Amino acid sequence: MSIKSKIIILLFMLAMQGCVVDQPKFTVEEQKIAMPINNTTYFTGAFKKLNQLLEIYGQPNYKFQVKTIENMTSARQAMPMDSKAFLRTPLILHMNRLSLLAYEPIYNKYETQTTGFVYFPEMKKVMPELVINGSITQFDKGYISESRNFDLDLEFGSGRGDTDTRFDHDRSNSLSQIAMDLNIFKYKDRSYVSGVATQNKIIISRQRKKNRFGLFLNGSGIGYSKYATMQQSKDEALRILSEYSLIQLLGRLYQVPYWTCTTPHMKPDMEIIDKKVAQFSSAKKAIKFKLIERLIKFYGYKVETNGNISKEEFATLTKISKKYNFKSTEVLSADFYKELYTNSPIFN
Repeated sequence: MSIKSKIIILLFMLAMQGCVVDQPKFTVEEQKIAMPINNTTYFTGAFKKLNQLLEIYGQPNYKFQVKTIENMTSARQAMPMDSKAFLRTPLILHMNRLSLLAYEPIYNKYETQTTGFVYFPEMKKVMPELVINGSITQFDKGYISESRNFDLDLEFGSGRGDTDTRFDHDRSNSLSQIAMDLNIFKYKDRSYVSGVATQNKIIISRQRKKNRFGLFLNGSGIGYSKYATMQQSKDEALRILSEYSLIQLLGRLYQVPYWTCTTPHMKPDMEIIDKKVAQFSSAKKAIKFKLIERLIKFYGYKVETNGNISKEEFATLTKISKKYNFKSTEVLSADFYKELYTNSPIFN
């Protein structure tokens, strides 16, 4: 072995000795990682706005129950067996415009048939009106997977392999997906509420990156590797999917523009818009005027809802149509009302 090689190895050993002697210490950021934090989800603000929306539209306060959201997929061990907690928590925290009952009705029925009603006489009256029902219908792990690799090997030393340098650059990515279906039925007769259902899915990404470098002298040497993995949590993805689907489900039940509650807005729900337009088209002229006047208020203008649109209100509608580039200009037409309803900036 040459003197130069011995010097390099000696310097490396000294450097490693210094690393071993020093006692490892954790940074402040590493120590804080075990502290609990408030689990504010992406849709926390949206539920608060949805609650306001129910108040703005004067919607009734229904009594709800959330049934078991069962895992119906073939991957029984990969997903929770019951996901109803993901639905109950935001309802309890942010939705005081509805009532969520904290017991199973079959248990309540048993209590009323025995001595329970003696001590809790109001129990007979508190039964759910609507039940949120559903299941996890799909879980596909790694349905798409791809990888990329780049290797570089260099040899020096007149072809004798005295010095060898290696470099690896790897990238891999895989996608999984979870699907959930939700619906609502009436507790009284177990009939499903027509048109009030959702079927959504979410994509989960797992990305892995690796860089590796090595330098070898006569078979001995040093190496450096760095790995990075980013994988979305299945449970976190399921919570996001559950909350998104719940907002959509309640929006369709109450027939309100729930898509305005998120930032950025969801895509407008044509199921609701088409129903609103159909109601407008079949209404009498005075009712049509009231429906239009109510929407004008959402654009920031003060209007008296009296079923008689004034010249000032017509002028206001002209301003709105120009600002939002309405295709229709005929105020009493279904197309104009559709654009007026779809573009309403309720929370602006």
